[in-house]
Amino acid sequence: MGRPRGEPDGSCVQAVTEPYTYLAQVYDGWTAENQYEEWCDFVEEEWRSGPLEVRDVLELCCGTGTVLQHLAGRGYAVTGLDRSANMLERAKEKLGPSVPLVRAELPEVPVENSFDAVLCVFDSVNYLCDEAAVQETLRSVHGVLRPGGSFIFDVNSYRKLSELFGSSHYGDDLDDFAYVWRNRFEPDTSCCDFLITLFVRSPDGTYARYEEHHRQRAYERSHMASLAKSAGFSGVEVYDDYSRRQAGPETARETWVLTKTLGG
Repeated sequence: MGRPRGEPDGSCVQAVTEPYTYLAQVYDGWTAENQYEEWCDFVEEEWRSGPLEVRDVLELCCGTGTVLQHLAGRGYAVTGLDRSANMLERAKEKLGPSVPLVRAELPEVPVENSFDAVLCVFDSVNYLCDEAAVQETLRSVHGVLRPGGSFIFDVNSYRKLSELFGSSHYGDDLDDFAYVWRNRFEPDTSCCDFLITLFVRSPDGTYARYEEHHRQRAYERSHMASLAKSAGFSGVEVYDDYSRRQAGPETARETWVLTKTLGG
């Protein structure tokens, strides 16, 4: 497959920074239009209809802590986990010292407590490009969930990564920062590479330029369901983007609800 116009060769891609090293400083502005309240409404409705009263919640890949902040405001005891020290630093500023934050990289979930519910929102699971890492993550989550608890996560669908992102490029100017986003989808691996170039404005009005390489893998729905069941989850539901519609061929974001059996 040809490279999108303007994309550097592989050696440049390998030299760019790990995901969220620099994106962390503009992440809240970047994601300001995310429907966080609606996402929390959906998960809270799921929890209320489940067999377990949800009080303690773990969020994987919590980023700058916006979802944790919403849930804490609704009365839940929350804990966050993320691989990025820069993202966790901003989460700590937002949440304060009372919210436990753990730095770790999936599939490792090094927490001492068990939880009534686990979340992983905004396509973080897609970053697990190795099937074994997805399998082990699901097993790790199953291990920290109390019986009757649920794991809710979302993923970019195969259609979204292959067709909507595909091999395209675009950008925008958001005042304090601008970006150029270039994509390349590989059908042989079901992976999409994102090369993100950021231009971040300094207090003196000049701009610093940074590059990050992100890589996501698409998983067919039947494949993900099989991995979930083999990890021990008894209930598996897939919805269309935090709605009550079942996921279908046109779904861009799949919302998964996995339940650990009460006797598990």
